[in-house]
Amino acid sequence: MLRPWRLTRTDRARAVYEFLAERGVTATWMTEFRRPLATPTEAAPPAAVDVGPREPAVVEELGAPVEQLLDDERVVAATEDGAPRGYLFLSVDATHHIHPLERELHVEGAYLRRVFVAPEHRGRGVAAALVAAACRAASAEADAATALVALDNGPSRALFRGCGFAPARAYRYARAGPLTWRSTRGDI
Repeated sequence: MLRPWRLTRTDRARAVYEFLAERGVTATWMTEFRRPLATPTEAAPPAAVDVGPREPAVVEELGAPVEQLLDDERVVAATEDGAPRGYLFLSVDATHHIHPLERELHVEGAYLRRVFVAPEHRGRGVAAALVAAACRAASAEADAATALVALDNGPSRALFRGCGFAPARAYRYARAGPLTWRSTRGDI
């Protein structure tokens, strides 16, 4: 079965996108996924995988952009025998610059971003375990969790839906030189 996200999430598509962006032409469509934290997310990590908050240095070998962490942002990581297998970044009540939307966005509650699992460890439930651990870690400080996912990122959309998140808002943005267009639609 053809998965449409595979057409846009390629090196060639990324090169075309960057070529156009350098010339002032860009567009994106992102969905805000939300879920209340009152109900726990149940996703056990695979056997021998330990998931929880870690020091940023633990995930540097995976190429994690830890230099982009906000002051109060945390790393939730999955490790196996001490080796990192995946990570995500978690913040609570923070303002982030959302690069594809070219805007600042304040997120009330927990915000999960930069979910990554090493390719050779995908399909084992590591990403779902990361999301569950982040939601548990944030539940003492927040009532809800949010993630922004690009329209063409099918795997992340499926991940968050599978972890109890639901689409709450759609953000669209386009720029052609000095002309910009923005749209935010709630209750989608």
